[in-house]
Amino acid sequence: MMTLSSISRFMSSSVGRKSHKFSILRFSAASDGEIVYNRLQENGGNIEKTLSSINVQLDSKCVSQVLKRCYRSQSQMGLRFFIWAGLHSSYRHSYFMYSKACELCEIKLNPSVIFDVLEAYRIEGRFVSLKAFKVVFNLCKEAKLADEALRVLRKIPDFGLRPDTTVYNVVIRLFCDKGDMNMAESLVKEMGLVDLLPDLITYMVMIKGFCKVGRLDDACGLFKVMKGHGCLPNAVVYSHFLMGFVGLRKWRELWSY
Repeated sequence: MMTLSSISRFMSSSVGRKSHKFSILRFSAASDGEIVYNRLQENGGNIEKTLSSINVQLDSKCVSQVLKRCYRSQSQMGLRFFIWAGLHSSYRHSYFMYSKACELCEIKLNPSVIFDVLEAYRIEGRFVSLKAFKVVFNLCKEAKLADEALRVLRKIPDFGLRPDTTVYNVVIRLFCDKGDMNMAESLVKEMGLVDLLPDLITYMVMIKGFCKVGRLDDACGLFKVMKGHGCLPNAVVYSHFLMGFVGLRKWRELWSY
């Protein structure tokens, strides 16, 4: 028969074992996002090196968790993590994640965070690839930040890099969407000065932009240049023409194309 003191010792031992098991369970159940965030808190100023040493499953859930933990008070760290994550061969940011990053890093409300990160890279002498810049440009595109995208474009040479046609297309599209076709035109001309050729995307967004602001003569002229360069228009280009001509009720001109 167990005495009262024996029962008490048994219960204490049992509760202790359960508590120990529970603490182990809680530790082992820590999410990848929590692990990354906690390690970033101890990074000692070398965020990218810290990230490279962490062995976690990088996916949209993990990325979202880290961004949520960085929300408001640590936007710069969150943005650096997001750029780093976008460079992984085993993971690719979705459109949804770009939208989420813009929201949680407050890119639209505080676009200066982009330039704070670029400046931090420069001060630290960190190697920045063109692919990393493309993550930034996609954030600008998602947030519809044309002027900021142009500023980022101007900073690319500071890192010993040259922009490519894809980069120019993002910035040109943003100015076309904004209705600033003069800037969009100047960027297309600038491409030629750095030995880059417009591609189908360039022509497509420019023609759409010209049609949108009612500059159909310019759209038609670019259409001819496009065909002259061997870049065949697709259904999307023709649909932009259709919308532009119909919007201005220029039926007769439409049939000549």
